[in-house]
Amino acid sequence: MAKIPSIVSSLRKGVKDKKAIRVSLRYKVAVPVFIIVTLMLFMLFQTTFRFARDVLREQNEHRLLAIAEVFIETLKVPLILDNHQILVANLDWMAKRPDVIDVRVEDDEGQVIGSTNPARLELPESVKDKDFFGVQQFANDRYAVSVPINVGERHLGRLMIIFAQLGFEEELRGIFQERIRLAFVMGIGLALMTAGVTWLALRPLIILRHTVNEIMNGDMSARAGIHSFDEIQDLGEAFNEMVSRLTRSLDTLRARTEALEESEEKYRLIVDNASDIIFALTPEGDIVFLNEGFSGCSREELLHEGLSLMLDMHSPDTREKFEDALRAVAEKKTSVTNVETTHIHRRNRAEFFHLTNLTPLVDHDGSVKLIQGVMRDVTELKRIERMKESLVRDVAHELKTPTAKFEMAVSWLEAEMKKDEGMKKYEQLIEMIKNNTDRLMRTITSIMDLTKLESGMAQVVNDPLDLNDVLVQVRQDMVSLCERKGLVLKYNPCSEPLPMKGDRDMLYRLLVNLIGNAIKFTEKGQIILSSQRVEAQAVIEVRDTGMGISKEDLETVFDRFVQKTASSTGIGVGLTISRDIAALHEGRIWAESLGPGKGASFKVEFPLS
Repeated sequence: MAKIPSIVSSLRKGVKDKKAIRVSLRYKVAVPVFIIVTLMLFMLFQTTFRFARDVLREQNEHRLLAIAEVFIETLKVPLILDNHQILVANLDWMAKRPDVIDVRVEDDEGQVIGSTNPARLELPESVKDKDFFGVQQFANDRYAVSVPINVGERHLGRLMIIFAQLGFEEELRGIFQERIRLAFVMGIGLALMTAGVTWLALRPLIILRHTVNEIMNGDMSARAGIHSFDEIQDLGEAFNEMVSRLTRSLDTLRARTEALEESEEKYRLIVDNASDIIFALTPEGDIVFLNEGFSGCSREELLHEGLSLMLDMHSPDTREKFEDALRAVAEKKTSVTNVETTHIHRRNRAEFFHLTNLTPLVDHDGSVKLIQGVMRDVTELKRIERMKESLVRDVAHELKTPTAKFEMAVSWLEAEMKKDEGMKKYEQLIEMIKNNTDRLMRTITSIMDLTKLESGMAQVVNDPLDLNDVLVQVRQDMVSLCERKGLVLKYNPCSEPLPMKGDRDMLYRLLVNLIGNAIKFTEKGQIILSSQRVEAQAVIEVRDTGMGISKEDLETVFDRFVQKTASSTGIGVGLTISRDIAALHEGRIWAESLGPGKGASFKVEFPLS
């Protein structure tokens, strides 16, 4: 039986084992919030940066295009007058702007007629195309602006200015990077604030966790003091109530455990010191409990080898009986009592006799979980019984021989009396001697028959027979005795056959004893012998109108040497013999009566084949 502290220790160990990887709930909330806020700010600033860059770039292109269109007006006159010197002067003036790299003029055929950069910068093919007009960025910081030079409907060529917007995007990117750094700092601040708020919100759960750890460490008085005025406080109060109930339950369980251990110790002492052998078998034949060894085998040997060793200890004629009893308990789930078995001692080969009671232990599903057995050693009782039976048998046999000789002498004397008229005066005396001699012989015969039945020496011949045939023979033989006493013997047979297996002579003896008992205790009236079939059973009844039986005597009429009255003839073993014969045929016998003066009924029930 596990102790309460060991249970708590096991739970605590389990908690420690599972605590290897733990992440605080605060970090589970704060870190994702920090990452999400930072990513959102980054995406926001990145989108804003691109939008502002595109807007500024578009405005810058319009500005550059406007500058070029204004500058065209200064070039129309030199081109119309074909004054190359003024054209070059205007180009040089334009090239003095810090953001201008090159200014060139092309005629309507695409030939350069003026340029401020003789090195002729390498331009993309799309810009060199004479039909290109507008603004195009062809490097990170360079823009090509091309506008047509038209005077009225006359096309004179085009003006191309190469601008250098040094540091424009870097400056814009720098501004936004500063904003992103600021956003990052703000994200950290927000995450820290979230962690702080989360810590305050989750502090009751942390208190609850610490309380659980204290309880798991064995402090059952620990309680969670939570005052958050929300659902967590309700949870804490419910937890405290649960722990209080658990504490009370553990106290009750501890008290019951101590009481159970004390009871178990008493049970163990009683079982270990019991004079009977107590064992428990599984349906598979394993011995799961045994209080002591027996018949020369130790307890350890029997527990190890199980039912096979126990069966080997039986004598051949009782092993099958013990196996049948075990099979009946397992299959029918009913107890079997007083199974007589003989064991052969393992070493000295002496015989030991036991009476065994077998009881099925059934689980909630209705299956036999264990077979409990209580085996009592009746070897001494068996020896005493054998001595008694031998003594009774020997005494009866010794009495039978002189009694038989006495019967012969009485018969001789009766014959001599018929020859001599003078001896007729002894007729009553001789009749009394003859009757008592017959009674003594019947008593000796009954004692010997009872001794054979109870010792198991009587051999039952199980022949197929019809019980109605036995009843007919009994009626024929007993009708004269009834008429001699002035009684009527009625017979009500069953209308159908009553087939069974049994010993015809024993069944005849049983029924004769019942009718003889009815004749003995019936002064007038009638005796009714009847038979009937009730399902798979044959029921025989002998009913009389005699002196009846009191309620308290109904259970003892079948005991040995029990007589109804002191003046009754016989020694009181006729019903006992009938009971034993019925038992040998797997039947049962019982008596019924409404009371003294109201007659009696004896019924016998046999299984039909």
